[in-house]
Amino acid sequence: MRTIVLGDVHLGSPLCRAGQLSALLERADFDRVILNGDIFDDLNFRRLKDRHWKVVERIRALSARREVIWIRGNHDGSAGVLGHLLGVPIREEYSFLFRGEKVYVVHGDQFDDFHGRTRGLKNLRDIFYGFAIWFDVPRKTAIQWAQRSNVIFARAVAKVKRRALEKASAKGARWVVVGHTHRRESDLSGEVGFLNPSSWLSSNPAYVLFDEAEQEPHLVVMGPLRRRPLRRSVRTRVRKAGRRLSRGLSR
Repeated sequence: MRTIVLGDVHLGSPLCRAGQLSALLERADFDRVILNGDIFDDLNFRRLKDRHWKVVERIRALSARREVIWIRGNHDGSAGVLGHLLGVPIREEYSFLFRGEKVYVVHGDQFDDFHGRTRGLKNLRDIFYGFAIWFDVPRKTAIQWAQRSNVIFARAVAKVKRRALEKASAKGARWVVVGHTHRRESDLSGEVGFLNPSSWLSSNPAYVLFDEAEQEPHLVVMGPLRRRPLRRSVRTRVRKAGRRLSRGLSR
């Protein structure tokens, strides 16, 4: 039995690595996929491009032959709308057994006091994220840099982890998988192992793999998206244009 857990895809965002996710869902060897919240950036479906809809269609097709679990995140909106759109049940949390021990999966926003206090500042947050997206395409690191450099954000990340571990321990779980913070981490040293695969907005998205053939779960980090090489005719035109520009500047 192989289970993969991923989340924070944010379909609709220009930063979403939808192509890589479609390829993973098509080619990866797994029996169950758990979508751990914030699969959509919001419910403004006009923002979804063809590559985003392809992910939705892939999930619907998968649900006919494999187990698909969708856990609602704070960006996902109404469970009723999502369930109708995707044809899969929407949950607030989910548990399953791995090698006879419980795994607890939850998005994590319910452990985040900072998120709750700033809901009224949604427009301000949207402006910041919009600026970060505009400023940083195509390197796509401004949001992650701003989060890592913010002391308040770091404290919120630590609180989400602590509360998730406490909740998992109370439920008798051996491992807990969360998302929400977009901070990748694998800490299996305690009585309850903690995993967060981060988001699909980063240059190296990841997922958590629970493979019954292995002793412990682990993060699988995907490589950066490869750019298609230019055809020879295109390279030739680019070189010629560069030489013409150089001659013009030297005159």
